[in-house]
Amino acid sequence: MPAKFQCFFLVACLTFGILCAVGGAGGHDKSDSSETAKKPLRVLVFSGTGDYRHPEIPALNRWLVLEGTRQGMVMDVTEHHLDLKAEVLDRYDVLLLNNANGLSDVLPEESRAAVEKWFAEGHGIVGLHAALVRQQKWPWLLDLGGCDFDSDSTFQKAKVIVDPAAKEHPSTKGYGPEFWYKADWSNHTRSVTGLPGVRVLLRVDETTYEPVREFFQKLGGKPMGKDHPISWTTEKHGGRFFYTELGHDVRSVDTDFGRQHVFEGIRWAAKPPVMPRVLLLGDSISMGYHSSVVDALNGEAVVIRPEENCEGSTKGAAQIAKWLALEGGNFDVVHFNFGLHDVKRVGADGQGSDDPDDPMQADIATYSRQLKHIVDAIRASGATPIFATTTPVPAGKVRPHRNAADVDRFNQIARQIMAEHNIAINDLNRFSAPKLDALQQPVNVHFTPEGSRALGERVTAAIRDALPRKAP
Repeated sequence: MPAKFQCFFLVACLTFGILCAVGGAGGHDKSDSSETAKKPLRVLVFSGTGDYRHPEIPALNRWLVLEGTRQGMVMDVTEHHLDLKAEVLDRYDVLLLNNANGLSDVLPEESRAAVEKWFAEGHGIVGLHAALVRQQKWPWLLDLGGCDFDSDSTFQKAKVIVDPAAKEHPSTKGYGPEFWYKADWSNHTRSVTGLPGVRVLLRVDETTYEPVREFFQKLGGKPMGKDHPISWTTEKHGGRFFYTELGHDVRSVDTDFGRQHVFEGIRWAAKPPVMPRVLLLGDSISMGYHSSVVDALNGEAVVIRPEENCEGSTKGAAQIAKWLALEGGNFDVVHFNFGLHDVKRVGADGQGSDDPDDPMQADIATYSRQLKHIVDAIRASGATPIFATTTPVPAGKVRPHRNAADVDRFNQIARQIMAEHNIAINDLNRFSAPKLDALQQPVNVHFTPEGSRALGERVTAAIRDALPRKAP
């Protein structure tokens, strides 16, 4: 019998025996037992390793299946990369990495890509103990976890501190503000505190134990100091990630706190992330800073913009209803600008013209009327609007023809409309005007890559100020 089928057979027998022994015992809470009975959480435990093999991995797998079954979950175990492909992953809510280190040496590129795509669809990953060891060759996982491994301690009792903002998190609720606990504590390459999308749940007080065991002291291992997170969550890349240093062996998790911490972490990871939704509307200037805003708000908000150039207010007024419904609509914030296309000269065919005597795409009365229509639609959607002023037209023969004075006039009208509705203004014009030579392309309304990034930072800051505050 091939090895992988032997593995499947053993896991199936183990699961069947556990189900018989436990008898499908209900979940942790009677209040959700009926829902659990209808659709139990399905968890795929992966314990393959590319680096140091923790000898307790098989015992931990057994504990996870036994305890998971007792808590009403379906727990399957594998160490084969073929089980991390799309059609298999789609059966599960959570992928649990049981000390699964050095995964770039275990999983081929196709499997890693499948995990990334599955996670982006709103699924969850839970990492136990060494799941963040030697993952540098899988940049996506390294970024998701936020750090890698430096060294560790022996099994010791230490003071654990609950982050005040995490006291209501289900994996820590009822414990704190501090308590004593025994485990093998890992030192990471950096603290994850403050990283985008990261929420620290627990820290350990290094003054209450010896943080680096003798083996790693000889190798130059370093403690982390005052800020030593030992459990955290990350919401980015479309899914939810939960990590805990617990899980070096069974004794670190088979306690009242350990069971709550691990299995409530699994339940938390199984829920699709609920992040604010942001819509970006604008012309090619907006298209230039879009990617930097997406990157900056990764883990804080879902940022969407139409694939097309939104151009001027004429197109905006005609398309605003369609854009507000993009990818399900229901936006929390809409950051928008119209103006640069409105002031450009157009010929009889409607195309851009270099002739200063040709009319603007929209005269100022038409612009005002259409901008009001756009504002009314955004406000009616329930989103918080932020208007970005139109960026300057530089000196010289810009093509198609635009007058710098027209931009000022149109911005003034836009400011009046926004003031009437108490709408925040992101004044990109005032920000960029004094430094056009450094930010804008020569004799061109478009910005350099550095200029677009600078605008993106301003847009990100304005959106952050408007985002709904997340409950602890």
